[in-house]
Amino acid sequence: MKFHAFLLLPASLLTALLVPVALTPGAALAQAPTPHPVRVHAKLSGFDLSSKSGKSANQIGGASRDIGTPRIYAPASARDYSLNPTFHWATPDGATKVTFRLSTINGIELYNTTTSATSLTYPAGAPALKPGMTYRWTIIPENDMLGGAPAPVTFVVVDGAERTTIQSALASATDPANVFVDHRIWYDAISAYNTALEKNPANQAARLGRATLYNSIPATQSLADADWKLIP
Repeated sequence: MKFHAFLLLPASLLTALLVPVALTPGAALAQAPTPHPVRVHAKLSGFDLSSKSGKSANQIGGASRDIGTPRIYAPASARDYSLNPTFHWATPDGATKVTFRLSTINGIELYNTTTSATSLTYPAGAPALKPGMTYRWTIIPENDMLGGAPAPVTFVVVDGAERTTIQSALASATDPANVFVDHRIWYDAISAYNTALEKNPANQAARLGRATLYNSIPATQSLADADWKLIP
């Protein structure tokens, strides 16, 4: 009897009872939120030529460096193309005067200057850097309470056939950063990305490239993290 009563229900009500109610997009999202995609941070290799490549920037020979020591934003041993490279570093208070010092690999000082900035482009009037030569640089804080100077880092200026190849590639490149990354040239790749972002801070390709490059060594991990936060 109950079955017959069910059949006598109005068609509209019967349809409502038998057909599942379709959820609106908003309702579906509320019930089953879509997980936020996880960005995979790629790592490039080959930029740090030192035997300590990959070790934490504040670890030297297994001993912790003073946390107040200025940090050099470069590999312990890297490659450079420009004869007027730009060097970057950071001090704990962000405004400490430092002496920038560049010397030959044998310790012969070529150039030094005092600055409150956190970067320096090797000036044209300083003793010329030469392709094929290896140099070292560091910064010495004016305030000894900062923990002294960080360990010097070295770089070699590329020479020979590779230099010719890079020069030829740059002549036709729409993005010079790609050329330097392909050849694992740290200083010029960073400078190329910086130049692109100074011209257009919304250049997401340049920011992604710089973040990936910064992510390749421990010394610049914090800079990589800062760039990642600005990438949608």
